[in-house]
Amino acid sequence: MLLLMAGAAGGGWWAWQLLSPAPIDTKKHDALLHTVERDDFELLVTERGTIESAGSAEVRSQVQATDPAGVAILRIVPEGTEVQEGDFLVELDSSSLLSERTLQKVKVNTAQAVAVEARNKHETALIALEEYVNGKYVQERQTILSEVFVKEEDLSRAVDYLAYSKRLAGKGYVNELQLEADRFSVEKSRNELDAAKTKLRVLDEYTKAKEVKTLESEIIITKAKWDSEQSSYDLEAARLESIEDQIKKCLITSPKSGVVNYAHDNNGWNNDGFVVEEGAKVRERQMIIRLPDPTKMEVAVEINETLVQYVKQGMPASVSLVGSEGLVLSGTVRKVNQYAQPDNWRRANVKEYKALVAIDEASDAAKTGMTASVTISSIYEPKVLQAPVEAIYAHGDTNYCFVDRGDGLEAQRVECGPTNDRFIVVRSGLEQNDRVAINPRRLVDRVDLPELTPEQSQQAVNTGGGSNELRKRTASRKAEPAAAVKSTATETTTDADTTAPVGG
Repeated sequence: MLLLMAGAAGGGWWAWQLLSPAPIDTKKHDALLHTVERDDFELLVTERGTIESAGSAEVRSQVQATDPAGVAILRIVPEGTEVQEGDFLVELDSSSLLSERTLQKVKVNTAQAVAVEARNKHETALIALEEYVNGKYVQERQTILSEVFVKEEDLSRAVDYLAYSKRLAGKGYVNELQLEADRFSVEKSRNELDAAKTKLRVLDEYTKAKEVKTLESEIIITKAKWDSEQSSYDLEAARLESIEDQIKKCLITSPKSGVVNYAHDNNGWNNDGFVVEEGAKVRERQMIIRLPDPTKMEVAVEINETLVQYVKQGMPASVSLVGSEGLVLSGTVRKVNQYAQPDNWRRANVKEYKALVAIDEASDAAKTGMTASVTISSIYEPKVLQAPVEAIYAHGDTNYCFVDRGDGLEAQRVECGPTNDRFIVVRSGLEQNDRVAINPRRLVDRVDLPELTPEQSQQAVNTGGGSNELRKRTASRKAEPAAAVKSTATETTTDADTTAPVGG
């Protein structure tokens, strides 16, 4: 029994020696060492997001509310109801619009009466001009012409009578006084004829022009007044039509077939988020209901700024539905925004980029509004040399690994590739089975490093002695790591200070 126990203990010791990292000689240089090996490197970007439909119909309020808070919901179809095109969805409060319509009808009738009156005045002005030009003027001219004709006749008779009187006076039958009276009669008739002709000339040249100008001005004035009143009426009528349209829009029907999904807005930070329910108030253009297309589902996630460079359109992804344990759906990155999301008050210093991951497999379990965990297969490099991120020491703008050479440590310059927060791909500078220190900060005085220029020293102070990338990524980590790795490379766990590497 004792022999068996000793054998078992010995076997366990040898197994530990084979599987554990290379032994650490703490007396030599107090270094915690890790053996560098080649293995498959995979960068998996994992984020949580909300499932939504890429082809959903959005039902929004089209009512222009006078109340800044919006219009109240009177009735709404229960969430989850399957509806067909034209079915009832929402009824909004139209009481204020109905009252406004009553008042607007009065305004429309008043404006219409004023416009009709203005139109009649304009038409009267047109008739007045026609009446004068073709009526009164002609009548007055004919009267004056008749007067001229009479005066010409009177003058002719007076002239004849004067000639006759002169012959009689020559024979002594008419005295000089009678002859002088006949001469005066001729002169009087001539003056009366001239006055009649002057009256005709004044009518043609002055009176007619003055009256026509006056009547034409009245036409222009009445036309402008009519246009103004007609425009006022049109505005009031258009306002009434708009109110009627708004009343109709208070009753919302389904634009297509689908399952009702309430468009709650939980982005409020002071418990003021919008919850769709009877009595809630909605603003114009605010979404009330979504009718998702179950065949076009996607997940909206927000990628941290340190990882967005590794996420590209077309990359494969897996989607795990929260609450549906074991159900994993395949997906594809459909879109990655070029610009960061607006600042979030919870994490004002963290920049995130929205990405849409299409769910390639149709599933009844995937419903809009559900939370899903998305894992994007970003980078896969088979059999590459890897080192723990803790082993990279940034000196100025150059990365180093402290390699155990048996008789001491050597600062070896390395060129780095991508990292997944645990391991980093080493492009050059290390060989397989090299043993590197994973606590390089404590060993800086044991190695020879080139002196930094003043500019490099200041840069090192500003960045804290390393790259900003990993530091920001670490600071912005959520409950779960943003990235995972599939690697069998041996790693040593330590509480040593971590130096941020520069990923490439």
